[in-house]
Amino acid sequence: MAFPAHTQAFELLLLQAEGNGRDTALFGGTADRVRDAVPPFLIGGKFPEIYLEFPLAGEPFLDVTLLYGDLEEDARVNSPLASGCEGILAFYARERAKEPAITFGFEIDCGEQAPSAAGIHFQPRRLTQYVAPFCEVAGSPEKAELYLAQDERMPQGWPLSYFGMFRGRIGSPLRVCGYLEEGEKRACAADPIRLGRALDQAGFSAFDADVLAQAARVLELAPTYAEFQFDALADGSLGDMFAIGVHFDSLPSAEVRRSFAEGAGAAIMAQLREWGIADDRVGHVGEMTFTRGMHIHSDDGSSAPFGFSLIPAWLKVRWRNGILEPAKLYMNASAGPLKNRS
Repeated sequence: MAFPAHTQAFELLLLQAEGNGRDTALFGGTADRVRDAVPPFLIGGKFPEIYLEFPLAGEPFLDVTLLYGDLEEDARVNSPLASGCEGILAFYARERAKEPAITFGFEIDCGEQAPSAAGIHFQPRRLTQYVAPFCEVAGSPEKAELYLAQDERMPQGWPLSYFGMFRGRIGSPLRVCGYLEEGEKRACAADPIRLGRALDQAGFSAFDADVLAQAARVLELAPTYAEFQFDALADGSLGDMFAIGVHFDSLPSAEVRRSFAEGAGAAIMAQLREWGIADDRVGHVGEMTFTRGMHIHSDDGSSAPFGFSLIPAWLKVRWRNGILEPAKLYMNASAGPLKNRS
């Protein structure tokens, strides 16, 4: 059975994303940069977990994150944007074969005129024994000390889960991220003072009462789970950035469109528009969303189902030095064989 190549599947998903004028309205005409930059990163036996990322206000552009499952040890990305990552790929392939809970991927800033070196995403979850060897092979052993020290100081209910290195940004911080435990999410949504105490314990100070009220409101509106992000600086302190990621239910496209028309998606988008960090482009989210299955036929006459989907996965609300920045939406672009229910 000859299923579509990863590049073919990605092109179909990108065509859906940019259709009906969305390349200009949402991406600022940058989809062709994505076409040039992303195909070499489409490695592995399974279609990677891909997120198309774009702002909901301000200058439009499109960035891409790819996360991998299992890889062969000789897997390579034939792109200058992944230069120097051969050892990382080999390390991840070996360790992932032993521990499927860890995840690795790349973040590509296609919004730039000339995309810089791809960022690196590594998710050890609670398996912190992988942090130091990963950072060592990535050529940044000092980043492991930053991550592990920050993990130790996080308040209860705020465990770290993954980190990002922005290789193309000189002197960039280490992005440290985690998922709020459900009880903590609800408690902080109900009590901004509790949220402030947690930020204090984490070592973050660039907030005031307005930030706490806004963040609590975001957590209140989050329909499922939420994550958080900070920047760890070289001296071990946290920078002036704090973000909350609001995740959406994984639903069929028709239900997603209803959510963004009159449900949980619409409610949080209305709040973002009231704050001025989203604008009319939120109306494109529902129309971009789709799920589609088809039967792929082989020369011997047999067939198997194959599916495509483009679904809003989560959005990021970010404060920098206490000021809200444009929200950013992450659409999950997926493709792969479906279980045959016949």
